[in-house]
Amino acid sequence: MNVNGIGAGYPVAGYETRRTERNVTGGKFAEQAAQATATLHGAEEGSGDIAISSWADVVSGSSISVYKTQDFDAENPVYKVKTWDKSGNVTEQMVDVSKVDPENCDTAEMYAYTAHLKESGKGSFEDTVLKAAVAKAVKNAEQRSAGSWSFSEKTDWVKIVNDIMQSEYQYGDLKGYMEWKKFLGFLEK
Repeated sequence: MNVNGIGAGYPVAGYETRRTERNVTGGKFAEQAAQATATLHGAEEGSGDIAISSWADVVSGSSISVYKTQDFDAENPVYKVKTWDKSGNVTEQMVDVSKVDPENCDTAEMYAYTAHLKESGKGSFEDTVLKAAVAKAVKNAEQRSAGSWSFSEKTDWVKIVNDIMQSEYQYGDLKGYMEWKKFLGFLEK
C-alpha cells in the first residue's frame, strides 16, 4: 500500500522504517525492531463493549483501542479508549468527540475522533482512521528524534497534516495533497 507522496510515494512501512532508522539512537533499528513486540488489543469478552479501532506500535511496544460502550448514544458520542504501554500497563479514558479540539488533543482523543468520523459515515476508513495513523507515524518519528513520545501529549494535528500536505505539494503529488486536504477538512471546525 502506498501513501501518496509521503516520502515521494514510499510504502508506509518502508517510509517509517527508513525514517525511524535514522532516529533510533545508534542507528541499530533493525536489531531493535527484531526484538520489539506489541500486543494488539481488541474486543474484551464479557464487557459488552465493541472495539471499533485498534492499533499497535511495534517500535514502542504500545497499543491503543477505541470502543463503543454498552450505553453508547449516537446523539452524544462518547468512546472508551484504552492504551497499553510495553509493560502491559493500561490507561483508560472516556472521550466525548464533540469536545475534541484537533489543534490540541492527545492520540487517544484523535483516534476516537477519527473512528467516530468513520463510524458515523462521514468518511471512509482511508479518509479518516488511516490518515490519523499516518499522521501519528510522522509525529512519532519527530518526537522520537527529540527524545520524547507519549500517547497523552497534546498535539496540534492540524499542523501535522498541513506539514504533510506541504510535503505532498513539494513532491508534486497533487492527488496526495488533495487527499490530505480532505482529511484536513474533517479536522477544521
